[in-house]
Amino acid sequence: MRMHLVRHGQTDWNAVRRIQGQLESELDDIGRQQAIQRSGDFSDLPLSAVYSSSSVRTRQTTALILGERNDMVTYRDDLREVSLGIWQGQMWADIEEAYPELVEAHRIASPSFNVEGAETSQEVQKRGVNAIESIISAHKNASDEANILIVSHGAIMKTILAHYADLTLDQLHHLPTLPNCAHCVIRVENGQRTVEQIASEPFSETPWAQLPTRQAASNLAVNHAARS
Repeated sequence: MRMHLVRHGQTDWNAVRRIQGQLESELDDIGRQQAIQRSGDFSDLPLSAVYSSSSVRTRQTTALILGERNDMVTYRDDLREVSLGIWQGQMWADIEEAYPELVEAHRIASPSFNVEGAETSQEVQKRGVNAIESIISAHKNASDEANILIVSHGAIMKTILAHYADLTLDQLHHLPTLPNCAHCVIRVENGQRTVEQIASEPFSETPWAQLPTRQAASNLAVNHAARS
Protein backbone atom coordinates (compact mmCIF):
# COMPACT_ATOMS: atom_id res chain seq x y z
CA MET A 1 0.00 0.00 0.00
CA ARG A 2 1.21 3.48 -0.82
CA MET A 3 0.28 6.59 1.14
CA HIS A 4 0.42 9.63 -1.13
CA LEU A 5 0.90 12.78 0.99
CA VAL A 6 0.26 16.04 -0.86
CA ARG A 7 0.67 19.54 0.53
CA HIS A 8 -2.03 22.08 -0.33
CA GLY A 9 -1.51 24.62 -3.12
CA GLN A 10 -0.26 28.15 -2.56
CA THR A 11 -2.56 30.49 -0.67
CA ASP A 12 -2.79 34.26 -0.56
CA TRP A 13 -1.21 34.05 2.91
CA ASN A 14 1.71 31.91 1.67
CA ALA A 15 2.44 34.55 -0.95
CA VAL A 16 2.93 37.33 1.61
CA ARG A 17 4.40 35.15 4.42
CA ARG A 18 1.46 35.57 6.78
CA ILE A 19 1.35 32.88 9.46
CA GLN A 20 -1.50 30.50 8.74
CA GLY A 21 -1.27 27.67 11.24
CA GLN A 22 -4.84 26.53 11.84
CA LEU A 23 -6.48 29.74 10.67
CA GLU A 24 -8.31 29.63 7.35
CA SER A 25 -6.94 30.91 4.05
CA GLU A 26 -7.78 30.14 0.44
CA LEU A 27 -5.84 29.07 -2.63
CA ASP A 28 -4.76 31.89 -4.90
CA ASP A 29 -4.58 31.59 -8.69
CA ILE A 30 -1.13 30.00 -8.50
CA GLY A 31 -2.30 27.53 -5.87
CA ARG A 32 -5.30 26.48 -7.92
CA GLN A 33 -3.07 25.90 -10.94
CA GLN A 34 -0.64 23.87 -8.82
CA ALA A 35 -3.47 21.63 -7.64
CA ILE A 36 -4.77 21.19 -11.18
CA GLN A 37 -1.28 20.22 -12.34
CA ARG A 38 -0.88 17.80 -9.43
CA SER A 39 -4.15 16.12 -10.41
CA GLY A 40 -2.25 14.57 -13.31
CA ASP A 41 -0.44 12.30 -10.81
CA PHE A 42 -3.76 10.75 -9.83
CA SER A 43 -5.94 10.94 -12.93
CA ASP A 44 -5.18 7.33 -13.91
CA LEU A 45 -4.37 6.04 -10.41
CA PRO A 46 -7.07 3.98 -8.67
CA LEU A 47 -7.53 5.33 -5.15
CA SER A 48 -8.80 3.14 -2.33
CA ALA A 49 -9.50 6.15 -0.10
CA VAL A 50 -8.88 9.88 0.20
CA TYR A 51 -8.28 11.81 3.41
CA SER A 52 -7.91 15.57 3.73
CA SER A 53 -7.21 18.04 6.47
CA SER A 54 -10.44 19.84 7.30
CA SER A 55 -8.88 23.25 6.50
CA VAL A 56 -10.33 25.27 3.62
CA ARG A 57 -7.07 25.32 1.65
CA THR A 58 -6.70 21.54 1.77
CA ARG A 59 -10.37 21.01 0.90
CA GLN A 60 -9.91 23.22 -2.15
CA THR A 61 -6.72 21.41 -3.16
CA THR A 62 -8.34 18.01 -2.74
CA ALA A 63 -11.32 19.01 -4.86
CA LEU A 64 -9.10 20.23 -7.69
CA ILE A 65 -6.96 17.08 -7.58
CA LEU A 66 -9.92 14.71 -7.58
CA GLY A 67 -12.38 16.42 -9.89
CA GLU A 68 -15.45 14.18 -10.16
CA ARG A 69 -14.12 11.78 -7.51
CA ASN A 70 -14.46 14.40 -4.76
CA ASP A 71 -17.32 12.51 -3.08
CA MET A 72 -14.89 9.93 -1.66
CA VAL A 73 -13.10 12.29 0.75
CA THR A 74 -12.93 11.91 4.53
CA TYR A 75 -11.99 15.15 6.31
CA ARG A 76 -9.91 14.94 9.47
CA ASP A 77 -9.00 17.59 12.01
CA ASP A 78 -5.89 15.67 13.04
CA LEU A 79 -4.36 16.33 9.60
CA ARG A 80 -4.53 20.11 10.09
CA GLU A 81 -1.39 22.24 10.20
CA VAL A 82 0.62 22.88 13.35
CA SER A 83 -1.07 25.42 15.57
CA LEU A 84 1.09 28.49 16.17
CA GLY A 85 -1.24 30.00 18.71
CA ILE A 86 -1.21 33.77 19.10
CA TRP A 87 1.27 34.11 16.24
CA GLN A 88 -1.35 33.01 13.73
CA GLY A 89 -2.54 35.76 11.40
CA GLN A 90 0.59 37.84 11.92
CA MET A 91 3.38 38.43 9.41
CA TRP A 92 6.46 36.25 9.76
CA ALA A 93 8.69 39.30 9.27
CA ASP A 94 7.14 41.02 12.31
CA ILE A 95 7.40 37.90 14.48
CA GLU A 96 11.01 37.30 13.41
CA GLU A 97 11.91 40.86 14.43
CA ALA A 98 10.03 40.82 17.73
CA TYR A 99 10.83 37.27 18.94
CA PRO A 100 14.08 36.07 17.32
CA GLU A 101 14.89 33.54 20.06
CA LEU A 102 11.44 31.94 19.96
CA VAL A 103 11.53 31.84 16.15
CA GLU A 104 14.90 30.09 16.31
CA ALA A 105 13.55 27.60 18.87
CA HIS A 106 10.68 26.86 16.49
CA ARG A 107 13.03 26.57 13.51
CA ILE A 108 15.24 23.96 15.18
CA ALA A 109 12.26 22.10 16.70
CA SER A 110 13.40 22.77 20.25
CA PRO A 111 11.10 21.34 22.95
CA SER A 112 11.64 24.69 24.71
CA PHE A 113 9.49 26.47 22.10
CA ASN A 114 6.67 28.02 24.08
CA VAL A 115 4.10 30.35 22.52
CA GLU A 116 0.61 30.70 23.92
CA GLY A 117 -1.73 28.26 22.20
CA ALA A 118 1.00 26.81 19.96
CA GLU A 119 2.08 23.20 19.46
CA THR A 120 5.69 22.09 19.66
CA SER A 121 7.16 20.11 16.78
CA GLN A 122 7.06 17.05 19.02
CA GLU A 123 3.33 17.51 19.64
CA VAL A 124 2.44 18.03 16.00
CA GLN A 125 4.55 15.02 14.96
CA LYS A 126 2.75 12.80 17.46
CA ARG A 127 -0.63 14.01 16.18
CA GLY A 128 0.38 13.52 12.55
CA VAL A 129 1.91 10.07 12.96
CA ASN A 130 -1.08 8.92 14.99
CA ALA A 131 -3.34 10.09 12.14
CA ILE A 132 -1.30 8.20 9.54
CA GLU A 133 -1.19 5.06 11.64
CA SER A 134 -4.96 5.15 12.20
CA ILE A 135 -5.46 5.43 8.43
CA ILE A 136 -3.08 2.51 7.84
CA SER A 137 -4.97 0.47 10.44
CA ALA A 138 -8.29 1.25 8.77
CA HIS A 139 -6.94 -0.22 5.53
CA LYS A 140 -4.93 -3.10 6.96
CA ASN A 141 -6.63 -5.54 4.59
CA ALA A 142 -5.90 -3.48 1.47
CA SER A 143 -3.83 -5.01 -1.31
CA ASP A 144 -0.13 -4.26 -1.69
CA GLU A 145 -0.96 -2.12 -4.72
CA ALA A 146 -3.60 0.01 -2.98
CA ASN A 147 -3.15 3.78 -3.09
CA ILE A 148 -4.40 6.25 -0.49
CA LEU A 149 -4.31 10.02 -1.01
CA ILE A 150 -3.78 12.28 2.01
CA VAL A 151 -3.86 16.07 1.54
CA SER A 152 -2.33 18.03 4.40
CA HIS A 153 0.14 20.82 5.22
CA GLY A 154 3.85 21.50 4.95
CA ALA A 155 5.02 21.58 8.57
CA ILE A 156 3.07 18.57 9.80
CA MET A 157 4.04 16.61 6.69
CA LYS A 158 7.74 17.26 7.35
CA THR A 159 7.43 15.89 10.88
CA ILE A 160 5.53 12.84 9.64
CA LEU A 161 8.12 12.14 6.97
CA ALA A 162 10.94 12.62 9.50
CA HIS A 163 9.41 9.92 11.69
CA TYR A 164 9.19 7.38 8.88
CA ALA A 165 12.63 8.33 7.51
CA ASP A 166 14.07 7.76 11.01
CA LEU A 167 15.31 11.35 11.32
CA THR A 168 15.24 13.50 14.43
CA LEU A 169 13.15 16.65 14.41
CA ASP A 170 16.16 18.89 15.04
CA GLN A 171 17.51 17.84 11.62
CA LEU A 172 14.55 19.26 9.71
CA HIS A 173 15.91 22.80 9.55
CA HIS A 174 18.69 21.45 7.33
CA LEU A 175 16.07 20.44 4.75
CA PRO A 176 14.19 22.63 2.27
CA THR A 177 10.57 23.51 2.88
CA LEU A 178 8.17 21.18 1.11
CA PRO A 179 6.85 23.23 -1.82
CA ASN A 180 3.15 23.83 -2.28
CA CYS A 181 1.48 20.72 -3.73
CA ALA A 182 4.56 18.62 -2.97
CA HIS A 183 3.80 14.93 -3.57
CA CYS A 184 5.46 12.52 -1.14
CA VAL A 185 5.01 8.75 -0.86
CA ILE A 186 5.28 6.34 2.06
CA ARG A 187 5.26 2.62 1.20
CA VAL A 188 3.57 0.30 3.71
CA GLU A 189 4.56 -3.34 3.25
CA ASN A 190 4.97 -6.30 5.61
CA GLY A 191 4.64 -4.06 8.64
CA GLN A 192 7.36 -1.72 7.41
CA ARG A 193 6.96 1.95 6.46
CA THR A 194 9.43 3.32 3.92
CA VAL A 195 9.61 6.86 2.53
CA GLU A 196 9.90 6.39 -1.23
CA GLN A 197 9.42 9.90 -2.57
CA ILE A 198 9.86 13.50 -1.40
CA ALA A 199 8.33 16.26 -3.53
CA SER A 200 8.16 13.99 -6.60
CA GLU A 201 11.84 12.93 -6.29
CA PRO A 202 13.05 9.46 -5.26
CA PHE A 203 13.98 9.62 -1.58
CA SER A 204 17.55 8.48 -2.26
CA GLU A 205 18.11 11.50 -4.53
CA THR A 206 16.93 14.10 -2.01
CA PRO A 207 18.81 15.91 0.80
CA TRP A 208 16.76 13.84 3.25
CA ALA A 209 18.80 10.76 2.37
CA GLN A 210 22.06 12.56 3.21
CA LEU A 211 21.20 13.04 6.88
CA PRO A 212 22.20 10.42 9.47
CA THR A 213 19.28 8.38 10.75
CA ARG A 214 18.58 7.85 14.43
CA GLN A 215 19.64 4.21 14.01
CA ALA A 216 22.95 5.21 12.41
CA ALA A 217 23.64 7.70 15.19
CA SER A 218 22.82 5.03 17.79
CA ASN A 219 25.16 2.53 16.14
CA LEU A 220 27.92 5.14 16.03
CA ALA A 221 27.48 5.84 19.72
CA VAL A 222 27.60 2.12 20.55
CA ASN A 223 30.76 1.62 18.48
CA HIS A 224 32.38 4.65 20.08
CA ALA A 225 31.54 3.36 23.56
CA ALA A 226 32.97 -0.07 22.69
CA ARG A 227 36.27 1.49 21.60
CA SER A 228 36.53 3.64 24.71
